[in-house]
Amino acid sequence: MAGNLITSLISLATNLLPSITSSARAPSSSSNSNNSEKEHARAVEEDLERLMRTLKWIKVTLYDAEEREIIDHSVKFWLKELKKVAYDAEDVLSEYQYEVTRVQVEARMASEASGPNKREQMEYIEYNVQIPDGMVDRLNKIRSQFDEIAKDREALQLRESDGDRRPNNKLLRPLTGHMVDEEGIFGRAAEITEVINFILSKKNKSFSVISIVGKGGLGKTTLAQLVYKDLKKSQCFDLFGWVCVSEEFDVRRLIKATIESFPKTNSDFSDLSPIESFSKTNCGFSELSPIESFFKTNCGFSELSPLQAELAERVKGKTMLLVLDDVWNENKSLWELFRVPFKEAKMVRILMTTRNEKVADIMQTTTYFSPTYLPEDSSWQLFQHYAVSGTSDTMPIHLVDMGREITRKCGGLPLAVKSIASFLRHETDEELWIAHGYVESRSKRNIIEIGVEYYNELKERSFLDDTTTRFKGESCKLHDIIHDLARLNSENEHYSVDINHPLDIQQRTIPREAYHLYVRGSMGYVNKIPQQTMKGLRTIFMDIQECNRDFEYGYRTNCTKAIDQNLELTEDCQDSLGDVTLCDLTQLEVLRVLILKWDSLAKIPHSISKLKHLTYLSISSKRLKMLPLSISLLFNLLALEVECESLEYLPENISDLANLQFLRIDSCNNIKKLPKSLGSLTNLLELAIDGRFLDYVPHGVVNFPSIATVRALWNVRTIGWLKDMKSLKGMIHIGKLKNINNLEDAKRANLRNKCKLEILELFWDDCIYFFDYVDSQLELDLVPEACEGGIVGADDVHLSLLECLQPHPNLKKLRVEGYPSAIVPGWMRDPLLLKSIQVLRLESCGYIESLPFGNLNTLKYLYIDECSSIRTMQLELLPSQLEILEITGCECLELITGLEHLDMLKALIIYSCKTLKSLTMDGLQLVESSELFGDFSHERPQTNRQSISSLTMLKIEYCRSVHFLPDGLIPSGPCYVRVWCCGCPNIEIGDPQ
Repeated sequence: MAGNLITSLISLATNLLPSITSSARAPSSSSNSNNSEKEHARAVEEDLERLMRTLKWIKVTLYDAEEREIIDHSVKFWLKELKKVAYDAEDVLSEYQYEVTRVQVEARMASEASGPNKREQMEYIEYNVQIPDGMVDRLNKIRSQFDEIAKDREALQLRESDGDRRPNNKLLRPLTGHMVDEEGIFGRAAEITEVINFILSKKNKSFSVISIVGKGGLGKTTLAQLVYKDLKKSQCFDLFGWVCVSEEFDVRRLIKATIESFPKTNSDFSDLSPIESFSKTNCGFSELSPIESFFKTNCGFSELSPLQAELAERVKGKTMLLVLDDVWNENKSLWELFRVPFKEAKMVRILMTTRNEKVADIMQTTTYFSPTYLPEDSSWQLFQHYAVSGTSDTMPIHLVDMGREITRKCGGLPLAVKSIASFLRHETDEELWIAHGYVESRSKRNIIEIGVEYYNELKERSFLDDTTTRFKGESCKLHDIIHDLARLNSENEHYSVDINHPLDIQQRTIPREAYHLYVRGSMGYVNKIPQQTMKGLRTIFMDIQECNRDFEYGYRTNCTKAIDQNLELTEDCQDSLGDVTLCDLTQLEVLRVLILKWDSLAKIPHSISKLKHLTYLSISSKRLKMLPLSISLLFNLLALEVECESLEYLPENISDLANLQFLRIDSCNNIKKLPKSLGSLTNLLELAIDGRFLDYVPHGVVNFPSIATVRALWNVRTIGWLKDMKSLKGMIHIGKLKNINNLEDAKRANLRNKCKLEILELFWDDCIYFFDYVDSQLELDLVPEACEGGIVGADDVHLSLLECLQPHPNLKKLRVEGYPSAIVPGWMRDPLLLKSIQVLRLESCGYIESLPFGNLNTLKYLYIDECSSIRTMQLELLPSQLEILEITGCECLELITGLEHLDMLKALIIYSCKTLKSLTMDGLQLVESSELFGDFSHERPQTNRQSISSLTMLKIEYCRSVHFLPDGLIPSGPCYVRVWCCGCPNIEIGDPQ
């Protein structure tokens, strides 16, 4: 915590220093006040530079300090004092940053004003960033305090280091081996048997992957070790191997490690002396690492090809079990390189452990297994084993109840139980257990990428539990034991209070050292909280619920008697049941985060503009109709979230929030249009406006230049303003393209420069909108507008329009609907311009007569719907790796050829193609004709073509003219294929060859 705060301070000071330097060295003026300001700026510049040097010296010792604070109270106190002064320094720098942003906003407003002296006025404003009153003295005092803290650092003998705990931004993961101590394992017998049965099942193919998938600390590796030990003991395979993979899937290293696990037999060294043979088989590990030594004496290979050949030779004709522990690889090509040599084996079983189901899918898992949480009795046995090396009989009686409570808080996570029990092994005193915080006393990268990285790492380390994907993102909670540890570490810095009765207020005192306050309670009493202890608060979260009827009656009749002696409300802040307003905010001088989850909140006072340091504001209310105009003065605001169903509009001056990076508007269904200046938020990274379509009219030269994530439904008249959104990711959906009559506007949108865009949907008419569950989804409907350039009507104009909308080659999904032309642009036929495409949807394109796509090597899913001019569909033009083909509503389609070309096809769906008569494989055509129809003397033609072995689903519905399907379409052999035939009264399926 302290390390992050110091790093943030250094970064903030570094960013502000150029502005202070500019003020100090601005052109001279005859004004005495101006010269005084310059002197102040020079003093601040000097103090700031000295402060940064001190902070950098403190930072290099923080790693050692934070490691020692757990056991060294003097170090803990030193960190507490450091944090307090750091917060003071942050307040001073944040106040100056506020002034810098204010000046930038004024300069922008000056640039928009007309007049001959506009440029001179802008330059004057930019040079006049005023130093806040008292900043010189405050900064000097803070620097002196940091100097004292730096001296104490030497007295505490804190070691210097670079403070980097995560080299190369990767987790340092522990190595694992196959050996296991069974004495410390409880409650896994049934799961061991189940996994062994999976491995030995005769239903498995010759090459099978069994994946143990689950969160960190759940016991995946332990389960794999026990299974490995039992199978090796029974000698069920010729070869047994264990490889710890970890994060980097280095194919050469893994093949080397696998070869080491599969040593040659004694016969391979029969021509050597006993000593030489021992050296060869045991690798001479005394000087080199096992892998280096083995390959120095045996292989000497550094290239991949000879390593693969050596491994193939080792496993040739043999049965093998290989455990790959802790796999993180999501690159399928690396997995294919690794598995190639195993094709020489007679039978391969790979047991893999991973936290990520996507990894298991990439490794072509045949069987998934997820370990369960330990039951409470097994968790208690595990705790006893590591805490006191025995049973409850050997544990002091006064610790048994506490031990069981700790076990329950671990939630059945074996690693948590084991780690905490081991830590408490020698602590047999009750107060020490309480002091560690596990039980209460019986007496009472851009900022988005960096945030995502932190969040994912917390999940990987099992700090976060019960992660659930929802429509608006993920929700999760802290694991119970981590929550308790966090409370212990923060002491009184984080404080929560429940206010459900007037007496609650009398009995609660907010600690003066509290920085973060969470208030939960019934509406009516919260405004009575004493505020004299709130001046140091940096976070306030108000979670206020509606009252029940009994409370409502009591409040209405006795509200004048409510306890309010500790708080004087301003005139515009009257508190009543049906119309609640927020109390005066001017006392919250250093507040950074304000969250108001308050259904009855009807008004926010203009005093909110006094919260100069506020960076995060979230408002949720059913009665709030407007935001105060003064909200635009929160120049340090980074995030604004509003969920107010009665809100009628957003302030037009919202663009003054120059530092705003996140804007989320939810459930505000009364808003009809968006501010024109919205696109002027040049630092905005994420914009989410959920609900119905809103009118948006872009204003200004530049719109959303930094935006990465957008989730919104907008009615627009042009799309050219999309040109600046180069970092936009996710999906863009453009509907009613028939209303565009200016090709230059479409060209200005410049979709081909959006390299992070994954999905593009283009509709010429109205459509049914649906969210694709991607983080970023911008849906635009074009409304008619009289523009230059004539009305779109001719085929070549539609072709030119689609040509202008060419996406970046990184696009993964493309959907085109209602395209009114028979010709498609070249980029749709060029594999290089669609080199990443995986999904193609062509719908209601009634003029297209044949498949318009080239051999797109990455295509996995193709959907053709209501393309009524297509009569023959030549599948041989499609990539052979296509996995899903869906053809629906093509009323004139008569012939489908080239099925045999799709040798990786998993699903074939043909629906409502009423005139379809024939499907062919290998050029052999099976047709419906008068000769065959009803004449059973004719035998159906046969083919010796091998079947499409990958097919798992065949669905043909309402294709009345089809009588036969090709022999070979259904895979032969012991495989399972789901077949649906509905509304096809004459169809027969050929016998597999």
